[in-house]
Amino acid sequence: MDKKSAELLKKMCSILEIVRWSCLISEVLLIGLFLIFVSDKGIYNTIFGSIRIDYLQLIFKNDLALNKDKMSGWLPLLFLSIAVWVFIIYKSVKTVEEICSFTIINHSPFDRTVSDYITRLAKYIFAGGIVYNIINVCRIIYFKQIINFDVLLNTDYVTQIDFAFHPKISFLIVAALIYLLSFIFRYGQELQQLSDETL
Repeated sequence: MDKKSAELLKKMCSILEIVRWSCLISEVLLIGLFLIFVSDKGIYNTIFGSIRIDYLQLIFKNDLALNKDKMSGWLPLLFLSIAVWVFIIYKSVKTVEEICSFTIINHSPFDRTVSDYITRLAKYIFAGGIVYNIINVCRIIYFKQIINFDVLLNTDYVTQIDFAFHPKISFLIVAALIYLLSFIFRYGQELQQLSDETL
């Protein structure tokens, strides 16, 4: 490996470390929010004057439009599932950082260890995609459960409300491609070993 590539990998490691620490801070904050919302039921009576659903923000005149009993069950669950998702991102970033560090030390990415790291990364992407879809399902159920649409909307004009769920499956393709990449690195190691033996 030349000096320029090594410097580039070192810079990448520094950026990945910042991203990893950001994920860790977010993880701590999400777990903190989860514990606050689980332990203090009175908080639901004080902080909710509006709700945002993507681009739509609903501002309420009073609490009749919200079912705060159901909110107390679903909101901590959402925080916990997002915390799990952020933790998977943290582990993925750490794995990429380990690949870069290993390559800097050993001057070559073609090694069984790197192949194992890439396999682990594919598993994290697969798990992260599943958790992301679960979060989206939970969000839909959350909004269906907590908002009293009969109070919020005029039933003379609006007869039915549907929340469409479109599962994201692109993560399966990405995970499969990265998993296949691990075999390429494994094969690369064998070729390098044969080359060294020939020399």
